[in-house]
Amino acid sequence: MAEIQMFNVGQRWISNTEPNLGLGAILSVSGRTVDILFPATEEQRTYALDSAPLTRLTFEVGDVVRSAEGWDMAITDVIDTEGVIRYQGIREDTKEDASLHETGLDHHIRLNQPEKRLFSGQIDEPKWFDLRFDSLHYQHQHATSPTLGLAGARIDLIPHQLHIAAEVGKRYAPRVLLADEVGLGKTIEAALIIHQQIQTGRAQRVLIVVPDSLVHQWLVEMLRRVNLNFAVFDESRCEAIAEEQSNATGEEGEDSVKTASVNVFDSEQLVLCSLSFLTEHDEYRRQAIEAQWDLLIVDEAHHLQWQPQLPSPQYQAIEALAHATKGVLLLTATPDQLGHQSHFARLRLLDPARFHDYDEFLEEERHYGELADAVAPLLDYRIPDDEELTKLKAVAGEWLTAQTDFSQREAREALIDTLIDQHGTGRLLFRNRRAAIAGFPERHVHAHPQTLPESYQTLLHDDEIDTYIRLHPEQQPEVFDQWLSVDPRVNWLCDFVTEVRPEKILVICASAVTAQQLAEHIRVKTGIRQTVFHEGMSLVERDKAAHYFAQAEDGAQVLICSEIGSEGRNFQFANQLVLFDLPLIPDLLEQRIGRLDRIGQRRDIQIHVPYFEHTAQHVLFDWYHRGLGAFEKTCPTGTRVFEETQGALVEALHTPQNTAQLNALIENTHELNQMYKAQLDAGRDKLLEMNAAGSGKIEPLLDEIASQDASGDLPRFMNRLFDAFGVQQDEIERNCYVLMPTESMVSAIPGLDPEGMEVTYRRDTAASMEHLHFLSWDHPLVHNTMDAVITDVMGKASVAFIKDPELPKGAYYLQTIFVLSAQAPKQLQLGRYLPETPISVCIDAKGKPFEAEMGHLFNVNKSTANKLIGALKPAIMQNLDVAERSAHQRANQIQHDALERMHRLLGDEVNRLVALSAHNPSIREEEIHFLREQIRQLDGSMQTAQLQLDAVRLVVNNP
Repeated sequence: MAEIQMFNVGQRWISNTEPNLGLGAILSVSGRTVDILFPATEEQRTYALDSAPLTRLTFEVGDVVRSAEGWDMAITDVIDTEGVIRYQGIREDTKEDASLHETGLDHHIRLNQPEKRLFSGQIDEPKWFDLRFDSLHYQHQHATSPTLGLAGARIDLIPHQLHIAAEVGKRYAPRVLLADEVGLGKTIEAALIIHQQIQTGRAQRVLIVVPDSLVHQWLVEMLRRVNLNFAVFDESRCEAIAEEQSNATGEEGEDSVKTASVNVFDSEQLVLCSLSFLTEHDEYRRQAIEAQWDLLIVDEAHHLQWQPQLPSPQYQAIEALAHATKGVLLLTATPDQLGHQSHFARLRLLDPARFHDYDEFLEEERHYGELADAVAPLLDYRIPDDEELTKLKAVAGEWLTAQTDFSQREAREALIDTLIDQHGTGRLLFRNRRAAIAGFPERHVHAHPQTLPESYQTLLHDDEIDTYIRLHPEQQPEVFDQWLSVDPRVNWLCDFVTEVRPEKILVICASAVTAQQLAEHIRVKTGIRQTVFHEGMSLVERDKAAHYFAQAEDGAQVLICSEIGSEGRNFQFANQLVLFDLPLIPDLLEQRIGRLDRIGQRRDIQIHVPYFEHTAQHVLFDWYHRGLGAFEKTCPTGTRVFEETQGALVEALHTPQNTAQLNALIENTHELNQMYKAQLDAGRDKLLEMNAAGSGKIEPLLDEIASQDASGDLPRFMNRLFDAFGVQQDEIERNCYVLMPTESMVSAIPGLDPEGMEVTYRRDTAASMEHLHFLSWDHPLVHNTMDAVITDVMGKASVAFIKDPELPKGAYYLQTIFVLSAQAPKQLQLGRYLPETPISVCIDAKGKPFEAEMGHLFNVNKSTANKLIGALKPAIMQNLDVAERSAHQRANQIQHDALERMHRLLGDEVNRLVALSAHNPSIREEEIHFLREQIRQLDGSMQTAQLQLDAVRLVVNNP
């Protein structure tokens, strides 16, 4: 900046002291003062001519400038006429010749080039330079981390869940069946996969389809677990969207929904809806199928009934969606619930080309059963004997060589890994069994026999009474108005909830009406806080009830829910379960118990069953307890046994006094159950289970996440960012903070609640206090705050003092940040190999690289800073060239290493899949094609990466 300012009307200047005013225009110049208008803020200032804190804004040939009308121009010539500049150039939009007087420049122009900001005096405090570099550094570190999309989830670090998520989430368009047993966390696995696919750019548009009763739970779980905000689509929402669209296109009339030219599902990227909504509305189902999703998730997939000639409407709807969607996740705890053919039907949804014939599927399964048998000694950590080795050679083929040394653990594990890859459904099906997962509590059943009241005796002696009423006599119309006062189970329940208070108690019964009546009776008789949960409530009402029950303080002690409460909802913070009645289907009993018996449950489950002695209720209790052992252990064979014994069981329910008949039934049930359990255990696909558990593979990832959790880098960095932005962060209790925007905030941060938000950086605190936001490197607020630094001009130019007595006064350094960046479509995952990469170069006064620590930096007032910049400008320009040459050398090496790593990782994966495709039909050709195309396109993008100067800081010694 020149020592003597020459002002002329029409020139454009920037205020050094108030840069947020934008670009100012000289209005008038008098003998001693200059008047300047800042159109962007409609403010005017008057300055003394000899001390005006203003910097003239000029551009050079090659710069791109914006006009006040909004178009951009690349400058080809600069014409100065009596101190006022006119720029000639080519418009970026039309490519036509254009002329732009400096009075026509955009009023909101903010200099982005660091060197221009430095030389024009547009400098910031030194801390912003450091925050720019650290933000770029941490973004780069996060983009290349193997924990991306996994570490930030609000979950406990459970190995099998993280293994499945990491394995499936990294695939192109994954199509898998998540079939872990009840309580092992399929919803969490799906959430992690969705989050990782979105974070890495593999997916952008996601559709989740669930039963009606689970819509709101999935909505809350996606937001709470992985900070994904899904839009719930139902009839009213779609009608509102369609109406807006028809108004916009000028369509009218009752058929506007059907004729609207815009698909309602295109209005959101992340959509959640119920299966019944799709099956009951043909037009919206058609639009959902045509909406081009990247990922489809279907929960409770065992409800999709299928027969070769008669698939259900629900199955047909999901089949059409799965056919039109690249990636598909099906979730079910009971893949064989409707028979083995139904399991084939789920796999058919994932790969219809392969699973087109049921008999072929059975033959293929037989072959993979032989494979699992042959590999058994390796799974048992034994060296195969001669007979076992013969079997192993028969199935392992070329994978087993004469040089394979089974005495070496590494050799055995390498062969197991190869055979798992070769396994037929190993890439499609992930199933973990509770028996193989540590950490589950014990289950204890407590029988509470009651005497049958007289008012029920008359009813139950009627031979015409059906089975349901025998099990639920309180629902008989004759006693509906009085049953609460005569049923001894009610008094027992009131006494029980009082006796165990303040323990949380989950009560499940079959009927919504029964649940409501019991809740009101408990409220009146005991005064204990209670709430209900049933199908007659809206989704929001159900969620409020569940939240009220979950509150540790001032929450409900008792939650009474109908059968709907046995699907999907998780209440493992409680361990007292009252089964006010018993369901006839074993799977429903397991689902009821599974609301409490889940990973994360830290206490033994206490199951309380009140029943009437010598009645159908007593028979059913004995059948479950003595026949199946279903209360104290999971019973995967229960439904199969029920199907075989159903006739005898119903007869026993109608004749409970026939003890001989009951004992015979229980003995037969026990024998069948043991037989089927033995068959199930013998038929277990241990190779498939090993693949799903991830033993020996997931430990490095777990260690990396644990290391991140233990590190203090994130809280320290965010504390600096919040402090710089003007966000107040106060600790309200140990490891819990409240973030509160202040009036002095530098700029708004997307995602920061203007009313304040409570956060924690600790996983264990987030798990126990769900109202807190769990801040991690994955959290949107963390990304948004770093983006607010990087995308703004803050820190692009600054000046600082150091106080080093060992250096001469006036010694200086030029610190620079360069950024190496490339461009590619999101689905290519460029960020995994070459995200925006910061390169820091420091040059001393002699033009030599300097890498020593600077020590503490001090602010410099703008007047002094401008004088230093003016005096050192020639040297700064020279040193910028030196820094750029040094940065280019490092950038070339970074590009070389990134390209080599990309080719190695993706090339190895292509070779692996090509080799496996000869043995495993689950390897899709489109997956191999995508990887090859990914390599080709990334190769071009990474080779053309550009290096740009991002920030510059002048550091001067002033001891």
